[in-house]
Amino acid sequence: MFRFPGTLPLVPFRLLLYKGIPPVKTRFLLLCVAVLLLTSCASTEVVNTWKDDTQSQQFTNVLVVVVNKVPAYRTLIENELVDTIKKSGADAKSAATILPNTDLTDEATASSAIHDAGADGVMVVRLVDTTKEQVYTPGTTYVQGAYGGRYNRGWHGYYDSGYRVTNTPGYYSEYNVSTVETAIFDTATNKRVWSTITSTTETREIDAIKSFLKAIRKPIQESGLFQ
Repeated sequence: MFRFPGTLPLVPFRLLLYKGIPPVKTRFLLLCVAVLLLTSCASTEVVNTWKDDTQSQQFTNVLVVVVNKVPAYRTLIENELVDTIKKSGADAKSAATILPNTDLTDEATASSAIHDAGADGVMVVRLVDTTKEQVYTPGTTYVQGAYGGRYNRGWHGYYDSGYRVTNTPGYYSEYNVSTVETAIFDTATNKRVWSTITSTTETREIDAIKSFLKAIRKPIQESGLFQ
């Protein structure tokens, strides 16, 4: 099953608290950083790309199959990949239009649909691994007033400044790293001729999908398998 879990991690950061910044401004800066983290996009890295050097045939009609139990996500990803293949020179079709999720597990039904579609190539996208990672974000402490300035206010000013402290507690964040394989098969030989492994650090689910689609576009276009 190909999926992008919807875990929402907070990427570790360290806010530098400068001397003389009032606590209110410090809290405002913390809020700004939190907002940026919550709205940040996922990050996808292309880990590895493989191609069968003996493959000389270029594909003219490709059926795109995304293994995902959520119909909306499956359709979204397939349509975007269809568009990428078409821009690379070949015709392409989303398998969701002819193969609902229930039929994907039936090899005979799937093979018949591929034959009826006239596809000479099949692109399959599936999740191969998901790992959880935990990161600790340390807390911060800010004492109002510059160090030198505190001494100029006498013993009471120095003593009183100890009460004007802003603390932000540390916390643990857990997030998923999804490894996805995108592979192309020759329907004449039923052999894999090209594949790419990507790794996506996930924030919001829709951002993870968009990040994957953006990252996979270049490897597909540079594969040289379409005409």
